[in-house]
Amino acid sequence: MFFSWLASILALGGLASLLLVEPKDFGIGFHRFIGSMASLLLAAGMAGGALGAASGWSALLSCTLWVFLVQWGPASWIRSTLAFPILCSCWALLEGTSYAPKAPLLELSAWVAPGNALAASLLMGSVSVAMLVGHWYLVIPGLPMRHLQRMTRFLGLCIALRLLLGALSLGSSHSVPALGGISGWQVAGGIAAFFFWQRVGIGLLAPAVLTLMVERTVRIGSTQSATGLLYVTMIFVLIGELISRYLYMTMGVPQ
Repeated sequence: MFFSWLASILALGGLASLLLVEPKDFGIGFHRFIGSMASLLLAAGMAGGALGAASGWSALLSCTLWVFLVQWGPASWIRSTLAFPILCSCWALLEGTSYAPKAPLLELSAWVAPGNALAASLLMGSVSVAMLVGHWYLVIPGLPMRHLQRMTRFLGLCIALRLLLGALSLGSSHSVPALGGISGWQVAGGIAAFFFWQRVGIGLLAPAVLTLMVERTVRIGSTQSATGLLYVTMIFVLIGELISRYLYMTMGVPQ
């Protein structure tokens, strides 16, 4: 369940983040690799039950066809046609299996689960693609620094979006009647404090600090150091998203 959901959001986020990568500088190899990995992740999401039948197959087939287009089609079509597998993957994620929390402590608005899923997708995808972009500077020496700068700034925006949606989700929620109607912040910071603050610290604040360090490192042209920091950032984001998913699945606390 955890893996299939994680695979699904990573596939969508990776494809969406790929829109920021210019094929003329990176070549078809980078796009073919990301597209192939997204296809495998979507297949894992379907196998694990996170994606529905019709929407899941449409996402998988559209992504696979796009990979063939990258390999044998005109390079000018790569970015313009990427929107189709992104939209299909988004539909598959939003229409996928709905996992209700086992013992919910909060009553949530209808937008909370899909909104946080999309934000998690962008965060996971942006940090993964940014790390691979940094690695590509070893594959193609002389790549302009603007590519890594762009991906780093996009990663920072995705972290900010994840923080904002998490805060809005807690602010708009309230506890179940058995808890006396206390606020969502009291539930998260009190009852679920042990996991909640780990999630915030490891999965959001630490990546934010590391992203600032990456940005400073890119400014001085040290791509290897930036890539190493992005590896660490990706690990922190992954741990944070797993804790976040655990919080939601067990106690219905969004973040």
